[in-house]
Amino acid sequence: MTMAKIIVLGALFTFIALIVLFAIGYYRKSTKAVRDTQSIVTDKEIIEFLDSQPDKIMDSKILMAEFGLSKFEAGSRLNHLMTHGVFKALSTKGGLVRYYTLVKPIENSYDLELTDDAFMTVEDLLLIFKHNDYQVSLQELCLSTGLPVKVLLEEMKYFESEKVVKCLYKSSNGGMTHQKIYTLCEPYRSNPDQFMELKDVNFELEDIFNKVKKNS
Repeated sequence: MTMAKIIVLGALFTFIALIVLFAIGYYRKSTKAVRDTQSIVTDKEIIEFLDSQPDKIMDSKILMAEFGLSKFEAGSRLNHLMTHGVFKALSTKGGLVRYYTLVKPIENSYDLELTDDAFMTVEDLLLIFKHNDYQVSLQELCLSTGLPVKVLLEEMKYFESEKVVKCLYKSSNGGMTHQKIYTLCEPYRSNPDQFMELKDVNFELEDIFNKVKKNS
């Protein structure tokens, strides 16, 4: 291999390494912004605020003006909800400005009588499924419980591992957005009222909630 090729390859690897480091740094900064601004505005409040817009569409500037977030913080919160299939992105013809709208309209009332626990219990989950005709998304879970999407993802991951629910994926935005749809597994699907109180599972969920909150 000639010296010129070695120099070119070295430059290429350096360039790739810089891109990877930038991506990792951006992801960590964005994750921190999502975590740190939950005390300013919750995921539920952002969903409800978007739904309150006359055309059900908003950009980061509208979110910034309403809640006093920085441009980066507002963009991070909106991208977070888009990545997890709660919002979908729209753009102008040139693609320079990104707008957001709900993946699915808010059709039901979410004033449910859930338990007083800080986390989502099995009883809560089954009640939410019943309220939504036994098919729920992260949007419905967030609106029902008020919990951050990050916490809900961890809890639902646990429910999947316990064979309580299964997760189905629906792609949109050219594959950029993957909406998660949760359904109940058997025997919960056929007779959910029989499993409204599972104390052992609820204990595990409390541990998961506390771990996520601690890492946040």
